[in-house]
Amino acid sequence: MLRKLLEPAPVRPRSIDPREITYVRSYLMMRLAVGALGIGLPIFLLLFDGVLLGGHPFLRTSLSAYYYSGAREIFVGTLSAMGVFLITYKAAEINLDNTLSWVAGATVIVVALFPTDRSDTVVGLTLLQNQLGESSVGNVHISAAVVFFASLAGMSFLFGLREGERAPGDHLSPKSWRTFHWICTGVIALALVWCLATRNLDFGSSRSLLYGEVVAVAAFGVSWFGKGLELFALRPSS
Repeated sequence: MLRKLLEPAPVRPRSIDPREITYVRSYLMMRLAVGALGIGLPIFLLLFDGVLLGGHPFLRTSLSAYYYSGAREIFVGTLSAMGVFLITYKAAEINLDNTLSWVAGATVIVVALFPTDRSDTVVGLTLLQNQLGESSVGNVHISAAVVFFASLAGMSFLFGLREGERAPGDHLSPKSWRTFHWICTGVIALALVWCLATRNLDFGSSRSLLYGEVVAVAAFGVSWFGKGLELFALRPSS
C-alpha cells in the first residue's frame, strides 16, 4: 500500500468511451474550479477588503493577514473549498499524485483554521489562540503553509512529467505541456524560498511575503487551470 501511495499515476491514453469521458470531464471541471480559485483568491481579497470595505492598509502584509480583515470569510471559505476539492477530486486512486493532492488539501484547511500571528494588537485573539497560545497556532499555520506549497509544486511537477509522456493531441504538444507545468513548478518553488527568506531573514519590504504568496498561489492556479483545459480537447459525451 505504501509503495502505491508513492508511485506516480500511470499515463493512460485518452478514452473514446462516452461513459468514461463523462467521468473524466467531471474531474477536469473540478481542476478548472480549483485553478480559478487559486488565481482569483488574491483578487477577491484585495477587491473585497481594499476596495469595497476600504480596509487599511490597502495591501496587507500577507495573504494570511486577511484573516484579520473584513475579507476573513472569503479567505477561510476559499481555502476550505480548495482543500475539499484537493482531497476528494480523485480520492479513489492510490498513487503519488493523489497522495500529494490529499496532503495539500488537508494542510490548506489547517492554514485556513489556524490563523497566523496578529500584526495588529487591537484585534482580539480567537478561541483557538486563547486555548493553544497565539505563537503555537501561528507555528502550525506556517508549517502547514510550507507543506501546502511544497505539495503544490510536487503536483505541478507530476503534471508535467505525465503530460510529457502522452501521445500528441490536437492542441499543444506534450513537450509544450511539460514545459508549461514545470515552469509553474519552478515558480512555486522559488516563491516558497522567497517567502521563507522573507519571514526568517527579515528580507525585503513589509509586503514581500504577500508578493511571494500571491505568485505561488497564482502559479498553482495557472497550472491546474491549464490541466483542466484538457476538458475542451475531449469529445463531448453522447
